[in-house]
Amino acid sequence: MASSSKQQVGSSYQQQEQDQQQQQNVPQKTCLIPLNELEVIVEMMVDFNNLEKHDIHLTEDMKFQGWEAFFYRLCGPVYPDLVKEFWVHATIMPKAILSFVHGEEISITENLLRKLFGMEIVEGASGAIIGIIDWDAVYTEIFKSRKETG
Repeated sequence: MASSSKQQVGSSYQQQEQDQQQQQNVPQKTCLIPLNELEVIVEMMVDFNNLEKHDIHLTEDMKFQGWEAFFYRLCGPVYPDLVKEFWVHATIMPKAILSFVHGEEISITENLLRKLFGMEIVEGASGAIIGIIDWDAVYTEIFKSRKETG
């Protein structure tokens, strides 16, 4: 009898250690919305051929702006449970979004997004552009003609 009670004490101690280790590996929840109340909005694929048939000509503009890779990413499966898991544990940092999904760390950075959308070479700016004061002049230049602007 004594040996069986020692085994129970030993096994319950091991179980407590395992539970503590699992709790330490569980990332902090940063979202106050319960998981079952989160809603994932799945973007629909854009059918450029159908738009062209209805005299909505966006294909040339989309290619000119280098957005082909983005629209091709919209084709394929979406996993709402994984998306919810990502956002429940997400932490927004100045240069990245950090999260955990099934115990794996996920880091989304500008460089990662550039790589995914095939825009590694494209230059860009985020935030306020230093030295730009007259926004009307900027808007006039941008919207003058899409062929003339870069």
